[in-house]
Amino acid sequence: MKLVYTVASAFLVVLIAQSAYASEKLSAQDYAYNSTCLNHLRSHIKRELQAAVTYLAMGAWANHYSVQRPGLANFFFDSASEEREHGLKLLGYLRMRGHNDLDILPSSLEPLNGKYEWENSLSALRQALKMEKDVTESIKKIIDYCADAEDHQLADYLTGDFMEEQLKGQRNVAGLANTLQGVLRKQPRLGEWIFDNNLSKSMAV
Repeated sequence: MKLVYTVASAFLVVLIAQSAYASEKLSAQDYAYNSTCLNHLRSHIKRELQAAVTYLAMGAWANHYSVQRPGLANFFFDSASEEREHGLKLLGYLRMRGHNDLDILPSSLEPLNGKYEWENSLSALRQALKMEKDVTESIKKIIDYCADAEDHQLADYLTGDFMEEQLKGQRNVAGLANTLQGVLRKQPRLGEWIFDNNLSKSMAV
């Protein structure tokens, strides 16, 4: 009987020790971890995902039978995938740095301004350009804050991996809007169709 109690006691000690180890999870947070800085990045993820949802709405609108702008629809759908990828990259970065909150993603999302249709292709591109500029400004503010907070790793990560790609995307949307405006000046009636047809061809290359 004494042997049974001894074994049971030893087993209980092992269980308690295992429980203590399990509750003391190690953190990936590094010396430069700044919770406010990373929370700004966390908030920015919602902006990226909202941009993705907005581009999806734009693509669905352009693909509607009453609009029939397949080139623009494909451009918007591709842009939605890019914004979603940005959000996933930032989520992965937060996890790498030790940001372990589980409620990191927004509970609900809808297109900017709750908008699901546009007057024409140009108005959609203008909203897309404003959205891209807002995303750029948000990234810039995070870079500035994190540099001041001496989280140089995050500031460098956003400057190197994100800002260049963001600015290229912003310039691309501005270029499309300007091109469409120019075509519409020359061909008011057929301008949208000509623009969309050329966009389809360029994306197929």
